[in-house]
Amino acid sequence: MHLKSLCLAAAAIFALGSAAAVQAAVVTTFTSTQVPVAICDTCTVTSTLNVDSHGRILDVDALVDITHSYDADLVLRLSHGATTVLLANRQGGSGGANYTGTVFDDQADIGIDAGYAYAPYTGSFRPEEALAAFIGQDIFGDWTLTVTDSEAGDAGTIDAWGISAAVPEPASLALVGLGLLGLAAPRRRKA
Repeated sequence: MHLKSLCLAAAAIFALGSAAAVQAAVVTTFTSTQVPVAICDTCTVTSTLNVDSHGRILDVDALVDITHSYDADLVLRLSHGATTVLLANRQGGSGGANYTGTVFDDQADIGIDAGYAYAPYTGSFRPEEALAAFIGQDIFGDWTLTVTDSEAGDAGTIDAWGISAAVPEPASLALVGLGLLGLAAPRRRKA
């Protein structure tokens, strides 16, 4: 096989393997056991969840249930490793309360900061900063939800939260690796 043909074949298998890895993703939801957490007035609180499995993140969503009488006081951030993403910064309109079954998803139709999105937030919303910042990282380790209450007069609780993440199915990656190794193996020429 000529070098040009070998390179084209490798590129084709890599492209197919990458597509297969995306299609063969495993989506898992991880929830924090460090709840409930009281959100005291004008303070910052955190809740952590530990993911004990490995895999490169293809997509991730944040799932939040917070009881608070005035969402416009709250700043929500999600952190993993050295990356922190702003989910919501003092959103909620005038007098809106609670994040109930709220999903922060980069592909959601409505941004949490859209002028027509008001609390209580139920359903899917795009976060203020893209969760795509986590793509490519290993899912393993601690994830932290940080909630800051920026104004006096209201308090609340982080009732539940977690992440839903897509990582490649381990078998798909192994097959891609084997395919690439097979292409790299030396070939004997017929005399």
